[in-house]
Amino acid sequence: MEDKTREHMIDGSIWLRGLHMLLFTVAYNVVEAMMGLTAIFQFFCALITGRVNEPLLQFAKNGSIYIQEVMEFLTFNSEIRPFPLTPWPDEAHTGEEWLGEASDETLDEEIEKDMGSSSSELEVDSEDKGDK
Repeated sequence: MEDKTREHMIDGSIWLRGLHMLLFTVAYNVVEAMMGLTAIFQFFCALITGRVNEPLLQFAKNGSIYIQEVMEFLTFNSEIRPFPLTPWPDEAHTGEEWLGEASDETLDEEIEKDMGSSSSELEVDSEDKGDK
């Protein structure tokens, strides 16, 4: 039993993994702080303009995937070493409802619909006045 323990203690691959774990813990903390700042900035963008910053939305999506990759590696759930030893995650964001691009067309349609109903209400009102 002691021989196996000694073999594990002098195995270079586990020590290399330990070094990677230490470095990825630092990377995790940096990305976590950046994600917190991104969340605060996106909140104020949404509060002031009604929409979020699309490049930051993309960064936040990929940052959250990176954090998941790091945590899986740190907890021995994956042997894949995250960025910079593999490519940075590159997935599409899912926050379209906060971008406001499609809502411009929807807003125009709603205005036209409201104007159509307003003009029909005016016609009804004028007909009611004509009856009196």
